[in-house]
Amino acid sequence: MDRSVCFPNRRGFLKGLAVGAGGYALGSFLIHPKEAMGQSIEGYLEKVPMETRWNLAAGGFVRWQAEFSKKLLEKEGREKFQEQSKKIYNASGSGNKGLADRLGFTGNDAKSVAIIIPAIITIWYGSKTKFEIEEATAEKARVKCTNCAFWNYVQAQKITDDICSAKSRHYWEASARAINPKLTSTFVKARPFGDPVCEWVLEIKA
Repeated sequence: MDRSVCFPNRRGFLKGLAVGAGGYALGSFLIHPKEAMGQSIEGYLEKVPMETRWNLAAGGFVRWQAEFSKKLLEKEGREKFQEQSKKIYNASGSGNKGLADRLGFTGNDAKSVAIIIPAIITIWYGSKTKFEIEEATAEKARVKCTNCAFWNYVQAQKITDDICSAKSRHYWEASARAINPKLTSTFVKARPFGDPVCEWVLEIKA
């Protein structure tokens, strides 16, 4: 008995797949014509709360950023990873002045920037990322990240390499400098170094 298995070529396979999908869609339409005609993208989106949409999109961004950083470190090694992170997140942070302006985030003193940077990060990382602000004056402010979507993902994936601290340091430094050239950001605590939170101090240069 001939027990060989014949596989279709790629073109034939894709053609068959397309025909099958089309037949399924047509069959569904014929069986449920009213339901098919009444459906719309907007109708489906209305079923999903805005915060759920936001967190799903943010979760995808966090996963991509973490996996990209992990692969970059594995491919280039620690020294080049640090160099590349500085370039990437200096550029990313520098763009925050324009983004803040478009979003209507005003102010350029330490207290204002201590609100603006976490707000922008939360937009990217989702509502589960939480910050606390201390010592909020025009000259100096202290900001803590008490819950970080990026760090939580890294821990869940058991990524033990530090792919976080360089990113955070350069991003905050560039963001603060872009909003106010006289403003400095110092990364004083970091979870990858064993601290319970990440913490930054923003100060106006004398």
